[in-house]
Amino acid sequence: MSKEANNSRNYSRRHFLKLASTGAVALTAGGAILAACGDNTATPATGTTAVTSSTTVAGAATTATGTGAVTTVAASNVAPAEVILTYRALPQKDTQAVQDALNTLLKTKQPGTTVKLNPIDPATYEQKIKLAFAANEKLDILFTASWTNNFWTNISQGNLMPLDDLLSKHAPKLFASMPQTIWNGVKVGGKYYAVPNQTLFVQPWGAQIRKDLADKYKLDVASLKKFEDLEPFLTQIKTSETGVTPIYSDDQTGGFVFRPAHAGFDAVVDLAGVVTKWGDPEVKVFNEYGTDEFKHFAELARKWYQAGYYTKDPLPPADANAAQLAGKYAMALHQTGPDVAPGLKVKYARDYVVASFSPPIYLTTTSIASNLLAISRTSPNPERAMMLLELLNSDVEVFNLLAKGIENKHWVWSDKDKKIIGQPSGLTATSNPYFPNTDYLFGNVFNGYYTNPDLVGVWEKEQAMNKDAPASTALGFAADLTKLSTESAQVNAVIKQYGYPMMKGILDPATGLAEFNSKLKAAGQDKIIEEVQNQINAWKKAK
Repeated sequence: MSKEANNSRNYSRRHFLKLASTGAVALTAGGAILAACGDNTATPATGTTAVTSSTTVAGAATTATGTGAVTTVAASNVAPAEVILTYRALPQKDTQAVQDALNTLLKTKQPGTTVKLNPIDPATYEQKIKLAFAANEKLDILFTASWTNNFWTNISQGNLMPLDDLLSKHAPKLFASMPQTIWNGVKVGGKYYAVPNQTLFVQPWGAQIRKDLADKYKLDVASLKKFEDLEPFLTQIKTSETGVTPIYSDDQTGGFVFRPAHAGFDAVVDLAGVVTKWGDPEVKVFNEYGTDEFKHFAELARKWYQAGYYTKDPLPPADANAAQLAGKYAMALHQTGPDVAPGLKVKYARDYVVASFSPPIYLTTTSIASNLLAISRTSPNPERAMMLLELLNSDVEVFNLLAKGIENKHWVWSDKDKKIIGQPSGLTATSNPYFPNTDYLFGNVFNGYYTNPDLVGVWEKEQAMNKDAPASTALGFAADLTKLSTESAQVNAVIKQYGYPMMKGILDPATGLAEFNSKLKAAGQDKIIEEVQNQINAWKKAK
């Protein structure tokens, strides 16, 4: 996934310098992040903003203040305001119809507020967001993450509003829905800058395998304990399935056999290959590409590449995904949580089974920040934006209208008691005019209707996994690489040149790994490691 840092902006330099002097923000580069600090309070500061959070029945707004007091405000007394929701997704044919339906619903749920849906193609999302901020265009709610439209870079550039007062006054249900451990993942300089979209934050990794092929070749999925156990099955696919490539890959990160989680690494500065061990009390950072763990997986990838398990010429992600939809790959190496196989069935219209190979997953800053909604500094109505975030995360009807579309037009009940929905008669996942299949973009995934009977009960399991997961000793820390922006960019370029092909077997580690690490050193990775370690040491003392 692309994690390019935003580098263009046009905002008040005086305001930014004021924030920087108080420790609220610090400029980052190349996807580098900031030192989060501040107390561990479980309640954001109560603000004094005039408009209060609203949920509505019978045309009147029932408002909840940060102290829990409830008052009722007539809808006619609420000034009209439009909230633009900008997110990274392919536009759907019926986006306008869903927007209209949302606005009808908001007349009772949040009087006076209308929403404008602004999906932007993933291929151009980051660039368009950069240009919007540079031009001071109106943005209200926008999708940001650790992997795209970089969250910490947006903070450093002054693009995002701190949310403490807004959360307290306008989103008490939202704030109470997640423990402080989760909120710490979006806390920078003692302030909250985004809302985590609740999903499984501790996704295991492994293999996503087509069930028809697993059954055909009598693959005992339960017996698979490590990646090497897949090899007999991969060989059968290679020799017996014409037109089917054993392992999905694309020309970006798709197909990587190595992920930091496989080795129990917390990717402290992922784009620079700087990691720590999840449970290391010293929080010592190091180069992941210089480890025995990486060497092992690079050698495995090369072995698989030479065996023909990977395509020799990976396609761009969109083309590779289309090929996967057409059944051209037997399996993919990716996340394998409880919701994955049922979700793949909906997406690709065939059954999948999964095998997990990663160790028990820890909560990390990066995983919590994998899917976020933030409020732009250019928003003229941040209070209304936060009210909408409250609804998207606490109101099942609002969330599912945005995530699933209009009942009887884009989905129908398969089992209303169990909250299972399906495609209307005559429609499929590919022909449905509104089927974004991206619940994680819009709010609390655990409020979503089930799209597969096999998903029933999964949300509760995943919520329990989040609750029970241990926290990485680096959770809440993020690195400020302001002084090393050049080195950060250089190191990231080396990783893309050497690491990307090596993690799919294209580059032989026997001849390329030493050169890869030599190039990382020459690019300045050691300086980054030293700087990050110094910051971690200071962060530990300040906790």
